[in-house]
Amino acid sequence: MNKQHQRGMSMWGYLVVVMVIITIVMMTLRLGPHYVDFAMVNGTLDRFPTEQAHEMSKTEIRDHFARQFRVEGFRMPLKKILKIERSRKQTVLDFNYEVREHLFYNVDIVLVFSEQRTYD
Repeated sequence: MNKQHQRGMSMWGYLVVVMVIITIVMMTLRLGPHYVDFAMVNGTLDRFPTEQAHEMSKTEIRDHFARQFRVEGFRMPLKKILKIERSRKQTVLDFNYEVREHLFYNVDIVLVFSEQRTYD
């Protein structure tokens, strides 16, 4: 049997594997909290009193979410991310925001989150 065909991974191969693992862990640690925050926004929208949505004023809706976000520890300013559209028949709550996260050197990632709910 020829030993050249059964040598395994070289030092460079191990280095590449370690770098890939480090990159995945680093991205998970940097980006994971933003996805947890977005899940919290969705949970807050799920707990919104749907039967009262059309009766509440825009200020009352903003106050409701401001209290929920304060309890949950959400860091984004509510005025920038929540847009409320009203008509006679429905109320639309639109959450849109971007997060720019620095990874390394001059590499940044932009995460875009969007959720819209319509209440009759």
